[in-house]
Amino acid sequence: MPGLLPTFDKGPLTFAATTVANGGNIKGGMLVEPDGTTGRVKPASAASAVCLGVALGDASASDFANADTTDTWGNTIVNAQYPPNEVAVAWQGVFKLKVAATSATVPFGALVKCAANGEVTLHSTTSAATFDVIIGRCVEPLGIVAGARGKINLNCAGA
Repeated sequence: MPGLLPTFDKGPLTFAATTVANGGNIKGGMLVEPDGTTGRVKPASAASAVCLGVALGDASASDFANADTTDTWGNTIVNAQYPPNEVAVAWQGVFKLKVAATSATVPFGALVKCAANGEVTLHSTTSAATFDVIIGRCVEPLGIVAGARGKINLNCAGA
């Protein structure tokens, strides 16, 4: 019987950041989702049901460094201070994620979902049929207040 090797086994997957027009620049620690048109990722939107996981680093919305000026000899001077266009994305593990400033305090053990701009917010257990948007659980012993970072046991692997 022939064997089957996994395309991917453990660890993060790498994705390219989408363009600025599609909401592009990503900061490490943001939750990300597909941009829906280009096969790239962008910061996750509120209540995203397609969250891929957390960006493990920064990613620029540009595939290239910008050429701003030329030197005395006419050579292009490139601004090389942009982060790379690709970013590793982890979908499970415990990460210190930021709770949205507009969120209620997230208690220890509570379920969380995506907030705007790749942050997390408390998932209301009274919401009907929205368990598809849960991305993890708070494992910070004292909970996490709005605007702060705390430990979230992330699990974006799906059902």
